[in-house]
Amino acid sequence: MRRRDKINSRKKTYLTLVAIGFAALIVLAFIEKQMSAIIFKATLYSALVIFCAGNILLYIGIRCPKCDAIIGYVIVFSAEKVDQCPRCRVMFDEDILE
Repeated sequence: MRRRDKINSRKKTYLTLVAIGFAALIVLAFIEKQMSAIIFKATLYSALVIFCAGNILLYIGIRCPKCDAIIGYVIVFSAEKVDQCPRCRVMFDEDILE
């Protein structure tokens, strides 16, 4: 198992949360007129919480497996593939024995 596998599994989970929250917000924008106000507000706040929680987890939840430094948005939005931790310089693609 590689360190990148751990990072990628967390990244997929958090990006799924963001996508679900964003999709719910888009659907709510189109069906706002057909819903009652109470149901709409409850659904809107739930979608916003899911979307914001996913973004926060993307930022602080993706950490270096060795030094525990936050690498969240660096690894998600970098223009090129991030091969090593910016802090401790451990390679993510090396095999580990855990």
